[in-house]
Amino acid sequence: MKHADLINSIIEAEQQAQTLAAEAREKKLRLREELSENAETMRQKYMDQADTRINAVREREEKQNGEAIEAVDTLHRMEMESMERLFEEHREEWVGKLYEMVVGRS
Repeated sequence: MKHADLINSIIEAEQQAQTLAAEAREKKLRLREELSENAETMRQKYMDQADTRINAVREREEKQNGEAIEAVDTLHRMEMESMERLFEEHREEWVGKLYEMVVGRS
């Protein structure tokens, strides 16, 4: 092999090495971009799932709170009805006792 051929082979090998290095840098850059995009996609997916779960818990708690309020309202209404019935049953007796306490017996 001639000296010029050897130099040309070395130059050609260097050019191929530079081409491979440039391709490797480009591929590395593309992979980083893809990783960044994938990470953002995954983050958004997990955030969406978290939002869905939070909304489900919120709805369930609101429903339970509504049911608890209804139960308390029902109990309150029943107790008021019971007190009103008791008052109606003993009205005359209690009015008489109050009258006696305030006015007293003559």
